[in-house]
Amino acid sequence: MRCVEGLGNCDSVLKELRSRVLIGVYVIASTKTSTIPGISVAGASPEATLYTPALDVEYLYLGMPVGMNIIPVTPEGLPTPAVITRSCVELGRVPAVIVDAGSAMQPKVPRVTLPSRTMGKRIDVASALPPGTARRLYSEAKLLGRKLAAGGTHAFILGESMPGGTTTAMAILAGLGYDALGKTSSSSPNNPVELKVKVVEKALYRLKHKVKCDPSNPFGVIDCVGDPLHVALAGFAAGAITEGSTVLLAGGTQMAAVLAIMKAVDPEALESGRVAVGTTRWIVEDKSSDLKGLVREVSPSIPVMYTELSFSDSPYPGLRMYEEGYVKEGVGAGGTSIAVEAKGFKPSEIKEAIYREYERLISLGAAKA
Repeated sequence: MRCVEGLGNCDSVLKELRSRVLIGVYVIASTKTSTIPGISVAGASPEATLYTPALDVEYLYLGMPVGMNIIPVTPEGLPTPAVITRSCVELGRVPAVIVDAGSAMQPKVPRVTLPSRTMGKRIDVASALPPGTARRLYSEAKLLGRKLAAGGTHAFILGESMPGGTTTAMAILAGLGYDALGKTSSSSPNNPVELKVKVVEKALYRLKHKVKCDPSNPFGVIDCVGDPLHVALAGFAAGAITEGSTVLLAGGTQMAAVLAIMKAVDPEALESGRVAVGTTRWIVEDKSSDLKGLVREVSPSIPVMYTELSFSDSPYPGLRMYEEGYVKEGVGAGGTSIAVEAKGFKPSEIKEAIYREYERLISLGAAKA
């Protein structure tokens, strides 16, 4: 693993990951923004993206989804990045907690369901959430974070699954005043930047000119142009940090939106020195997005680390597609890899575990040979 230069120091967070008990927390939600044609390839079709979060965590828990009995794939047939996450969770024996903040389909695995769970609407044509929902989701997730972190002896890997999230993250960041247009990543090698910016600009117009939108506070911004996921992630992180735990935000450019929400609502938690972003090399090297720039603008003291995992020598074409810019990140893949490596597992052991899992999917007909 490596630390992105020019941001915070990773050493203290890595020390915490090594010494504390790891718990993986994977938050899922859906936004109808993902059904806009061309926005997301995190599903076989635009409509299928709504069900990817539930299928992701069923696969993470059970090794095969049961709700639809299919592995979430891109239109090209590349399986979910949860392949990486599941391999690492199994290798490191990391307990995994699923949190449903508003999935279109409820997963058939044990989970924590936030009382205000709500699927997000298309932000280009409607307000994302009913007024007051973002505030409630934040409070509920913060309480959950505090309760799970009681005693402050844990380090949490905080991942997510929500197709369309890089678009809503861009809208949240821009709505909160950051220079974010065109700077978030994509699960496609051809980042649809122009389409995303067009969608976000329509959402921002709604934020500024519609009576029901309240741009004067961060929760009003999220209710109007956001989604249920990022605010729940921010709330959980703030709650866990308040109790003395360390949080690794396991994701790509979306995590800049999480940091921005924390800065607006719980700045003490953000500046505690117990939060970092953990992602993949594919995100850091992605020239169509700017994770480093986004984090620097929000809070340059936040460390960003990344796994150097490479599939360039993989015997499987499906995994080699990662090196061509497909998928890049998701379901906490990068952060979970980093946390398991911090616990002493060699990068070669992690890669071998991923290859074994991918072989298993091939045998089930759920992955490309």
